[in-house]
Amino acid sequence: MPPQVHEPIIGLPDFKIISYQGTKTVEIMAEYVGKIQCIHCQGEKLRKKERFDRVLKHHSIGLAKSVLLIRTYKYQCRACGKYFNQRMPGIEPYQRATEPLKDEISLRHHDGQSILTVSKRLNVGQATAERYYRRYLQREFNEHKNASCPKVLGIDEKKFSKKLGYQTTLANLQKHTVYDVVLGRTESNLGKYLQRLPDRSNCRVVVMDLSETYRKLAKTYFPTALIVADRFHVVRLINHHFLKAWSHLDEAGRKNRGLMYLMRMHEWSKMKEKSRKNLARYLSENPAIKAIYDFKQELMKLILTRVYGRNQAREQIPKFLDAIRALKMSKFRSLETLGNTLEEWSEEIVRMWRFSKTNSIVEGLHRRMDEIQNRAYGMHNFGNYRIRVKAYCG
Repeated sequence: MPPQVHEPIIGLPDFKIISYQGTKTVEIMAEYVGKIQCIHCQGEKLRKKERFDRVLKHHSIGLAKSVLLIRTYKYQCRACGKYFNQRMPGIEPYQRATEPLKDEISLRHHDGQSILTVSKRLNVGQATAERYYRRYLQREFNEHKNASCPKVLGIDEKKFSKKLGYQTTLANLQKHTVYDVVLGRTESNLGKYLQRLPDRSNCRVVVMDLSETYRKLAKTYFPTALIVADRFHVVRLINHHFLKAWSHLDEAGRKNRGLMYLMRMHEWSKMKEKSRKNLARYLSENPAIKAIYDFKQELMKLILTRVYGRNQAREQIPKFLDAIRALKMSKFRSLETLGNTLEEWSEEIVRMWRFSKTNSIVEGLHRRMDEIQNRAYGMHNFGNYRIRVKAYCG
């Protein structure tokens, strides 16, 4: 079988240009010279019955629109005796636009142009452009429909709408893509979906925030996977309880936004010299707050530790357990709560030291999902939203 030849101007295989004319709209007269078979029995012994021309809108050539005038024929198959109109690659039956034009419309809208702008520039109806784009999204969605479960899975929640509530995002942290989104965040919503998930045994690591619901789901449906706590959420939890303890000692200082910003910063972070002096002066005037502040800084250093071997991790574990005991023995309810939480999630937090991936990847994907909703001025159909998310972020 001879290889297909692509005409560079048309961009479709086995077409021969007869003539062309025009500047703003280029009219190209062409003829298909490839192999023709009966659409019913794939027979090759055919008889020409009638010639007719098809006028098709085609993709842009530079800044100019283009129109294809294709010379086609009606055939009769000598083998089965049936009649049929000629079929050509890149041109569907009964269509007035080629597949490259449909892809151009879809990609322009996918990259941020509005349907109104695309339809005006390419001279198609808005409903037609929307239909082409929905077909493109469905095709992209089908490509990822039966994908295997990723080895490193990130799980996080996101608010979808006031009426439907929250969604759960499953992300492939190795490829920085969305694996899927599911409506709901409870076991009743996610259990059936996770049960049908293909190749669940492929998953080796599950990264999540400190959610008991997600941990229970991971242990049930990914029994061979290691659960790793997300570093960002652990740091945020420590800061939250530290600020609560600070408010018990100095409510007025806690409400000072500039001072709160300095207290939340790590002491090894870059800070203006004037700000550092102001912070040191405030802490020297409040020794109890300074003690809590110093303890928090040491705990942060421990939490943000990165190790590359088991022996290094074992050296840090006694320090971590001592910090938990100190929190549980403190007289502040918020710090006692923090100690209990860290103790409950101690295994997942310790694994975090040797694992570099975090759910910051999922948070970035959530930003892109917000862009999808903002562009549509809000979405109410979760099925359409899911298709778009997998096409944009999958």
